[in-house]
Amino acid sequence: MKNVDRWFILIGLLYGTFGVAFGIWMGIHQQVQYAHFHAHINLVGFTASVLFGLLYRSFPSLAASRLAAIHFITYALGAIVFLVGLPLAQSGQTIALAVIGSLSVLAGFLVFLVNFLLHGFSAKAAA
Repeated sequence: MKNVDRWFILIGLLYGTFGVAFGIWMGIHQQVQYAHFHAHINLVGFTASVLFGLLYRSFPSLAASRLAAIHFITYALGAIVFLVGLPLAQSGQTIALAVIGSLSVLAGFLVFLVNFLLHGFSAKAAA
């Protein structure tokens, strides 16, 4: 996928900006009951996405693989569904979106693992 590294970094930075702003809002309004949600925005949204982007930048053969696009779509959509579903699950409304999203995030990690195992040790990987 062309520019998969940049796309992951961009969405990670957007999540990071939202996560920090949400954390500031939580502090101002003393709404610490949302700490788990704040942490997941920053971990699933910012940290993992930026890390994926940097790994794709470091291993160009991974980005050239068709698995990169599958990884991006699976992970990016899964993160959105999970982060929408998490507050719904925590409030007792429904766990469906949190379950579907978390399984999609896991699938994204597994696709990246397969991509790395298939292409991360090739001669082109360190190019």
